[in-house]
Formats: sequence, structure tokens, C-alpha cells
Amino acid sequence: MLYTVVSKLITWIFPEKEDRKRFRDFCKELDSRKEVLRVHGRHAKILARLREKYGKQNIKIVFMTSENSKWVYQSLYEEFAKNPKFDVQVLVTMRTGIFDKRNSSVDYCEEAQRTYNFFKSRGINVEYAFDLEHKRYKDLREFNPDIIFYEQPWELSKIQSIETTSKFALPMHCNYGASTTNCRKEFVDPFYKELFIYFTDNRYIERGLLKHGLKEANLRLCGQLKQDAYLKPVDETKVRWKTTGQKRVIWAPHHSFYKDSILKLGTFDWNCEFLYNYAKNHPEIEFIFKPHPELKKHIVREGFMTYEGMCEYFKRWEELPNAQIYDEGDYFDMFRTSDMMITDCNSFLYEYLPTGKPVIRLVREDAVGFNEFGKKIIAGYYPARNTDELEGLIDKVLLRGEDSKREIREKIIREDLIQPEGGAAKYAAECVIKVLEGRVR
Repeated sequence: MLYTVVSKLITWIFPEKEDRKRFRDFCKELDSRKEVLRVHGRHAKILARLREKYGKQNIKIVFMTSENSKWVYQSLYEEFAKNPKFDVQVLVTMRTGIFDKRNSSVDYCEEAQRTYNFFKSRGINVEYAFDLEHKRYKDLREFNPDIIFYEQPWELSKIQSIETTSKFALPMHCNYGASTTNCRKEFVDPFYKELFIYFTDNRYIERGLLKHGLKEANLRLCGQLKQDAYLKPVDETKVRWKTTGQKRVIWAPHHSFYKDSILKLGTFDWNCEFLYNYAKNHPEIEFIFKPHPELKKHIVREGFMTYEGMCEYFKRWEELPNAQIYDEGDYFDMFRTSDMMITDCNSFLYEYLPTGKPVIRLVREDAVGFNEFGKKIIAGYYPARNTDELEGLIDKVLLRGEDSKREIREKIIREDLIQPEGGAAKYAAECVIKVLEGRVR
């Protein structure tokens, strides 16, 4: 009854639908500000407890993950694991969106087990933070964390969100991707404001976060953790190429090819059949098809293909003698031993850059657009807006080796990639230690 009265009152005060939406957004923003203040009030108490504990008992650090293909924390996990003052653990959970009825084609048990096995097979201390049998999110208190590194801000269950875990642990975050677009969600999500420390990958994203209300004291510029992989020699055991002596191409399509996507970067709808046929008709080139982890879901959910049709499409790729599918994390040695990437994925535009190798950037005209950093990066890549341009660029840049934009990329690598001495993980770990020792806030 009360809700009905209030609803009618709001409709009377704001007769226009757009005005009502703005009012609701304003109210949500007020609630968000209150929650941020409440969370930050807890930070000081938790920090005081951890400073008292540090050096006397081990500090427990957990890394939350729901998709191994987005695993960003390998080098940081290793950095803390070798320090006897820390205990480290990976916790596998599930994004809440996977239970949306529109995602009925996704087997959540299989997804979770696959992610768990990814870490287990690599000798990482891993446990489930999700009860598969009862379809229940576990209270993270069960794992006694002191610090929680979140993989991503999206689709967190209430019991595992910062609003809950900030009562007993300090929340921290490193971006699993790269902030190259103008998408506001990368700056305004309340998750970012609730963090104790956000380790940022470049000065451009840091400026954007400050502009949208984050405090400088909660930001640390350390570069992208994933790029620590480039500091190590290539591990041949992780390279999955089938052939030697052939040109090697990675095709990495983003999931956002549908019309109501926020990013609108995806181009899978206009090039998926072309690239399959190109690979089939060019056995002298080897392909790795590396789809975004959300691609399969959206192919079916948006009605682009049936579930059976999607499975058949992926099966055709697997059956090519000169191609394979790789949809897990730990892919940088494949990047380094490839000759070119074809992609519309915003993160890979950044992640592939240190290889110095060319990229064909698949273009969608109504895409969200790139920020200052993104624009600098794409200046060194080759745009393709249709299959004719795509085919011409593969022939010109890959097969004939006419890479006219190589020097642009080299300049960006020299001037704009943040790489602290010893790597981003070492820098981030030292920041955490300084905080625990009381040398900095």
C-alpha cells in the first residue's frame, strides 16, 4: 500500500518518464555514497587489525575468480606465495548472471569445474567459493581472508560483495582487461569507490577515475599484471601451435556484436563465416580461434545461432587441420609466438601490444569509442570494416610483410606502457607490504 502511494506521488511530481528515471538514479547515487562511506569506515579498523597481526601471524590473501580466461593475478599470486609472511589461495565463484534464464544453455557446474581444474592443474592452492550441489554462494568468512583481490566488479553475489566482505577483509583490485574505451562503467561503478586499493594499469584510466570521484589515496599506478608474462622467457610447453614454419594468426572475437550491448565492439556477425572459410582455404596459415568467454552465451542468447548451430560452428573450427580453439587464460606465450592478431576486443588491443606485432582491428561503426589511451594504441593497428578490407589486410600485412605502422607501435611501447622495475606484481606486492608495515596509508 505504501509503495503504491509513493509511486503515485513520484509520478505526480515527475510526470515525464525521463525525469522519473533521473530521480531514481539520483536516489541510487545517494545510497551508493552512503555505502561507500560505510565501507571506508571499516577499512581503517581492518587495517589496524592487520598491522597488529603482520609479522606475528601470516596474512591470508585470496584471489576471487569466476572465469579462468580473465585470470590476471598469476604473477601477483606467485609474488605473495614466495613470501613466508603470506598465505595465498584462489577462490572459484560464479557470476550471478550465469543463472539468468536467458543463459539456460550454460552449464554452470561445468564452467566452475573447468575453472577449478585450470588452477589445480597448475599447482595453485584453489577452493570453491560456490557450493555446486546446493547452488549456493559461500560466505567468504569460511576462508579467513585478510585481503581479497577481486577479479571483476560485475555480477557479484551480495554475500561475496565488498559491502559484505569489507566487514572482515580489505578489498583490492587489478583490472583483468585494459581500459581503452569511453565506457562509463569502467569509472562510475560503486565497486571501484569501495576498494581499499585499486592498482591501475595506465595514467589515462587513473585520470578518469579521479575525475569520477575516486580518491588518489586509493589508487596505485603499477601497470598491467598480465604483462609481467613478457618478462619471462617463452615457455614452449605452453605453446599450442600445431605446425612450424607457417604464418600464425590469432583471431580473438569479442562478445558484444548484439545491438543492445554497452560496448558495441563485436563484429562476429559479419566476419565469423568469412574467417572460417579463409582458414579452411589457406592451409599455409595456422589459426588459433580465441573467443571471449562470453561469446558462446551471447551467440545463443541473442538468437544469432541456435545452441546446436553454435556447437557445430565451433566443431568446424576444431576439425580444421590448421586451426584450433583456445578459450582459457595463460595465453601470452601464444601471443609472443604468433605473427598477427585479428580482433575487436578492447583488452587485447593493449595486451598484445608488447609483442610489437601487427593487429587487424575489426571495426563496428557504432562502437562506444576509445579514450585517449585507446586512440593512441589503435593508431598503430590496421582497421577493417568489411570482409574485403580484412582479406586485403591479411594479404598485405601478414603475407607480404608490409607493416607500415610498426614504428608507431614501437613508439607507444616506449612512451606509454607502464612497467615498474621487476614487474607490476613486484611493485603491487611491495605497496601492500608498505601499507601493512605502516610506512604508507
